[in-house]
Amino acid sequence: MGNVFQLSRHHWLILFLAMALCAFAVAFLSFQLINVAMANLEFILAHGVMGILDGGLVQFLSVFTKGMLIVVLYFGFKGLEAELLRRWRSKDRR
Repeated sequence: MGNVFQLSRHHWLILFLAMALCAFAVAFLSFQLINVAMANLEFILAHGVMGILDGGLVQFLSVFTKGMLIVVLYFGFKGLEAELLRRWRSKDRR
């Protein structure tokens, strides 16, 4: 399993496709997260403690978990981008 994360072993096209997938997932989840977070905030503000007890807290934890997933995917995107840029720059110097 450790060899999967050694980015230098993989073909550049695989890295590029993985990077594109991460970027798409970050964009999609971020847009979805904003809508859900705003609806959750309105629900809690409208119903107060009863809203929290009726599922507002669970919804908040779901929003938080999706936010952490977005951060992980963003770091994956940046790692893949750095590896592709490193390869591209090393080819120019040869």
